[in-house]
Amino acid sequence: MSDIDARFLESVTGAACHGLDAGWGAAAMAAREPFRLIGDRPVWGRDRTFRVGHVRLDLSFDLKRRSVTGTAATTIRPRHDGLREAVFDAVGLEIASVTDGDGNALAWSTGERSLRVNLGRPRRASQPLTIVVSYSATPRRGLYFNQPDEGYPDRPEQVWTQGQAEDSGCYFPCLDFPGEKFTTEAHLTVPPSWFALSNGRLDSVTEDRRRKTKTYHWAQDRPHSAYLVTVAAGEFDEVRAKAGDVPVQYYGAPGTAPALRRTFGRTPDMINFFAEKIGTPYPWAKYATVAVHDFIFGGMENTSATTMTDTLLHDERAHEDVLEQCDSITAHELAHQWFGDLLTCREWSHGWLNESFATYFDALFVEHNRGWDAFRHDIMAKGEAYLQEDTGAYRRPIVENVYHEPIDVFDRHLYERGSVVLDMLRYNLGDDLWWAGIQHYVRKHAEQDVLTHDLQRAFEEATGRNMDGFFAQWVWKGGHPEFKATYAWDAKQRMATVNLTQTQTPDESLTSIYQTPIEIAFMVDGKFDRHTVQVADASHSFVFRLPGEPEFVSIDPAGRVLKTLDFAPGVKQLAARAAKDPEAIGRIDAARALAKAGSAEAVAALRTALLNRDELDFVRAEVAAALGKMKDGAARDALIAGTRETSARVRRAAALALGNFRDEPAAQALTRLLSGNGDRSYYVQMNAAQALGRTLQPSAFETLEGVLGRPAHNDVITVGALTGLGLLRDARAVEPLLAHTQWGVHQNARRAATAALGTLYPYLEGAVQVRVRDRLEELLDDRWLRVQIAATSALEAAGDAKSVPAVTAAAERALDGRVKRVNRVAARHLAERAASGKEAKALRDDLEKLQQENRGLADRLATLEARTTATARARK
Repeated sequence: MSDIDARFLESVTGAACHGLDAGWGAAAMAAREPFRLIGDRPVWGRDRTFRVGHVRLDLSFDLKRRSVTGTAATTIRPRHDGLREAVFDAVGLEIASVTDGDGNALAWSTGERSLRVNLGRPRRASQPLTIVVSYSATPRRGLYFNQPDEGYPDRPEQVWTQGQAEDSGCYFPCLDFPGEKFTTEAHLTVPPSWFALSNGRLDSVTEDRRRKTKTYHWAQDRPHSAYLVTVAAGEFDEVRAKAGDVPVQYYGAPGTAPALRRTFGRTPDMINFFAEKIGTPYPWAKYATVAVHDFIFGGMENTSATTMTDTLLHDERAHEDVLEQCDSITAHELAHQWFGDLLTCREWSHGWLNESFATYFDALFVEHNRGWDAFRHDIMAKGEAYLQEDTGAYRRPIVENVYHEPIDVFDRHLYERGSVVLDMLRYNLGDDLWWAGIQHYVRKHAEQDVLTHDLQRAFEEATGRNMDGFFAQWVWKGGHPEFKATYAWDAKQRMATVNLTQTQTPDESLTSIYQTPIEIAFMVDGKFDRHTVQVADASHSFVFRLPGEPEFVSIDPAGRVLKTLDFAPGVKQLAARAAKDPEAIGRIDAARALAKAGSAEAVAALRTALLNRDELDFVRAEVAAALGKMKDGAARDALIAGTRETSARVRRAAALALGNFRDEPAAQALTRLLSGNGDRSYYVQMNAAQALGRTLQPSAFETLEGVLGRPAHNDVITVGALTGLGLLRDARAVEPLLAHTQWGVHQNARRAATAALGTLYPYLEGAVQVRVRDRLEELLDDRWLRVQIAATSALEAAGDAKSVPAVTAAAERALDGRVKRVNRVAARHLAERAASGKEAKALRDDLEKLQQENRGLADRLATLEARTTATARARK
């Protein structure tokens, strides 16, 4: 599963924070809070008194009532003799009858989330039993109905499911637990013009002309978990392909066939690559991808049939900007067909065995498809995403079983940090042993549920290496090394000394003094001399005899260690490294360090790198981001030149960075990107609009208002303009922002307008501020989930403690776990700010009182001194 929506925009725009450097450390540490919230409890694996062998579903849908009528026939086998009761997850199901396989009625009762079936007599472990439940439901989770309405008359009519983490029980009774695996079949009855997709192979299609229906029979012959069962039905275009003998299909709303090919067309290459490297053929009967409307995640790896958001579909004009992100989520969900579907985490606390693997394997396809440097940059971005969460939110181990709902742990630690840990495991073992471990792990545990210990043991069996230390510091604990480095050259001895110190504070539960190999390299006489050293203690001095003085030193040039690094060797070395380091990550690190140096020489070196068309585009984009932090006229001019480059990635980055310059030349350059029909890239225009608002120039309002509604992929130009209006600190922006929160506006624009109101809020006053707060509180119950989340974040950004009751209530009534957690966190932050505000006021009052008392004492002292002086003079 990937909630790629917000990350998609971050990765395209470059709006995410940058920098695996010391800036991620102590400065941000004050913002870190515990991951665990009040009321969170340890969650352990379930007791399972019986095994599920097979589930047959017969489902039909009432589109007008948004309901399902079904029969679920579940074949079970007791784990021990004497089983009298079978308990299933069932949420909101109206049970009509429960029988055994022979039609004999069984007594049953329901709880808030369960169906309890009395088996009538003690059952033996040797005898399987089929339990048939007839039911209906109008699900609020798990099964979703898309229909046109007054705001969106063109919305396609579709039905689709989303089971992860524990929502399958909302539309059929099951053991909704990732560690329970079984075969399935689905008989799906839909209107005759519809197609219905499910897991496995299509066994038959029958038409009932009298009832005007078609029934699709799908059979999934290998076991999988309840959360991976899928239904996606509607009128679809179909595009067919092949990966060897594996049938590949893409489905989307009518008219989307060209976009389906454009978006998912590299899937066969990915299947072949993964099958070869993993050493296990693609394990299912087919691989289908269906793009549905209003999907609540980015993608979901249902067994053999991935569901994707249709926001990934794009036209030719957007292709240059979004291709890499589409490939990333496509590879991610495909990798889950092995890691998550074939091998499935037994408990959600070990969910990294699903998500970290899929996240790393999408990076491995980057290495295969685009090369080493692009791969290392992708890993760097994943590491930085984790660092944002670690320094700005919380630190936790990768394996965490204390939470409120399973979705709480689906975070940057589970996805990105875990993926970088897998990369470091590869670095520690070397490619041959790493792939041997992966192949052994998959072969050994295919069709099974797994825990982290199973992964460690598989690697130890395949490689002969003891992995206790690695897993102890990187998996069972959190954090990363925070290095400070210095360098010295002894010309007489021709010896270079690199001092490396870990500055983090270790503790027993979370943070270690890390043991890791790390590479230190020197550029000497045009040769890049690499040395791998072993870090084992808090501080080391490494000495290297070299043929001559290095032109520059590069510590971990390829970014193989998850870390922060504080290293300032001087502008001369950094400029040389930015131009000559053979590793792209090394050149990016040098560019960032040059930006901190801030000298004219540093600006000149960065300008050269930005405008060097022989340099990799993503390196140039990182250079643009570095220039944006310099707040120097020459840096601004370099970025203005960057907005005229041929690469859309470079123009995007340069435009975004110009927002850091609050002056007329920057505003004029950004306005040029929006003038007329604007830049040929939708996403350059989006960044330009957002950045224009950050310049705070008076002329920006009219320009931004003028591009609202300009056609673009996913309405991103309007998104940028709305974001810019929120950043502009101009009260005139309130009306267009409020207007764009209304139902019927593109959902991306509604979300952007909602967020922008939170940004603008502190600069408003009186009745206008009350009106904005009231609207944001209304949006906490919006019909679109992502607007709900945006409203919560906006109220938190607004910082007004008056919203604490509304946010707290929203957490209580939320159905989606993401909405619950974001509201719980926001309520805590707002309450803490209110408390700190009261404390600050009390401190200010105490200070003023003390100052008044001091002034009184000073006055009395002055009076006493005056009297003393007068008395002395009189005596004299």
